[in-house]
Amino acid sequence: MDPGLLDKRVTFRQRPVIGDGTDRGDYADAFKAWANYRQESAREAAEGGRAQDVETGTLTIRDSPQARTVTSADRVVILGREFGIEGVGLPDRRTGMITMRISSNMGGQ
Repeated sequence: MDPGLLDKRVTFRQRPVIGDGTDRGDYADAFKAWANYRQESAREAAEGGRAQDVETGTLTIRDSPQARTVTSADRVVILGREFGIEGVGLPDRRTGMITMRISSNMGGQ
């Protein structure tokens, strides 16, 4: 991927380990990275009898030691909106990128 396509500044949020290592704290900013976001779908879904807008997409970031710590337990903030990480691909040696599938509840009533 052309590095010029990494046009969004995103913030990864992780839950730090607290105490003896069995508990986790609240989500906190862990690191920032340049990324490319490609929306795949936006739909309305019923959750608990309530309509919610759900957006899914693919996020691509440059491989780094920090990027390799991202798991599906983390969150990412793009343009002020928080997304859950559904899956993280292995680093691609050829491109030097990591691709992840993300989704967001966009605030339905």
